[in-house]
Amino acid sequence: MSRVRVPSIPPHINSSIMADSPKEAEASQALFCSIADYVGKKEIDNVFNLKEYKTYYLFEKANKDLIRTGYKKLDTPGISLPQIEKFLTDKPDWYESSVLTAVKVIKDLTNIDSDFERLTKPGWQNIFYVRGAKADKSRAANTMENIEALFKIANKNNQQFGDVNKWSPADIYFVSDKADDVIKEEVKSLSKKAPKGTGKISDSYDFVNLNKTVNGLVDSGDLLPLSLKKVLKTANLYKYNFDRKKDEKELANIKYFGVSDWSKLYTIKKPVTRDIKIYFSSDKKEKIKIRHDPSSDNFGVNKAIKAEIEVSGAGGRGGSAVGIPIITRIIERVDKKLANDVRAAFNKGIREYETELFKLNTRYGVKKGDNKSKLKNAGKDIYDNYKAERAHLSGLFISNNLMKTIYTWFKGNEGKIEELNAKVLQKFIEYTSSRSPQSGMFVIAK
Repeated sequence: MSRVRVPSIPPHINSSIMADSPKEAEASQALFCSIADYVGKKEIDNVFNLKEYKTYYLFEKANKDLIRTGYKKLDTPGISLPQIEKFLTDKPDWYESSVLTAVKVIKDLTNIDSDFERLTKPGWQNIFYVRGAKADKSRAANTMENIEALFKIANKNNQQFGDVNKWSPADIYFVSDKADDVIKEEVKSLSKKAPKGTGKISDSYDFVNLNKTVNGLVDSGDLLPLSLKKVLKTANLYKYNFDRKKDEKELANIKYFGVSDWSKLYTIKKPVTRDIKIYFSSDKKEKIKIRHDPSSDNFGVNKAIKAEIEVSGAGGRGGSAVGIPIITRIIERVDKKLANDVRAAFNKGIREYETELFKLNTRYGVKKGDNKSKLKNAGKDIYDNYKAERAHLSGLFISNNLMKTIYTWFKGNEGKIEELNAKVLQKFIEYTSSRSPQSGMFVIAK
């Protein structure tokens, strides 16, 4: 298999349906990839000519039959061709992005794997272009949905990921008839039970099984998980988890460059930033930022702690890990005591925060379960004051417990064993960029 360049920090997507893109964008991209499949590599620049067809309206006028035939190769539940066409007409930037990405994909498919060569030739191949949707009893699950079903079983048995995107952030799949059959058979096999016992295949199905199947289909040119970002001017393709040694080498090059100051605690008179930042670039532009979100639409306790990777470019974001269970699971791969200390600090902070929040809610005449409109309707200043006080409580009880614990560990290692500090950074980036050892192969187009 030939290789293409992989950046150290990927332009990661946080959701199985593009975090910054509407579902119509995925279906639009699938449509243009389908058309590109039919047109073939040699003629693609003539048909997908943005100088001649500056808008989808102009493209559609010249290629009506091609568009309608291309749509027949799509499996995009809940998204009709009229919806796609309205979206592309209303959003010219997405029309351009869909064209640029489809051109890049059809030209560079053989750089992903030589077995994709057949798709570069003109004429329809045995490939469908698939995106997932919510389960619907009125229709059979498609390949992407069946893969996610397999992921859920593997993750239930192996508890590696908070969501499917940390295994693979694919938004659409190229699926051959063979891949469709293999995935369906894999789903069906999970219900098989030992004739002389109670064990089912689903009881022990894990990421070794899932990745063997999915990665094998990618390697044979029968399946392509494609993660999408809006493209401006130039499209690029990046491969992930195709070469584990290369990924590990890049991750190992990530270094520690300090931690934001938490030597002084948060006070109402002298509030400090409620997050903590751990830097992995000398200019401190690239970092992990850990914070608590105190907001809640129903005045309840929001327990969401987010560890967010911020990088130069790619919109300034590189993915996130959400929730103390996931965050501590990542940390304990480096230091089990730190993970336990972080867990304990969070639990202590949440208990104190919950007690004080109850007092705050009582003072404002609201209770858990009320809608935020109850205070908003009482006047903008009242609601804004409530939110400010709620943020103070987050700083006083959650940040002072949690951030101080993290700061003390990182600062204590400085000048002594900073390799451990770097290791924590590496593990967070590995997880948020979907490059954990259990993650599957995928390609990002951006």
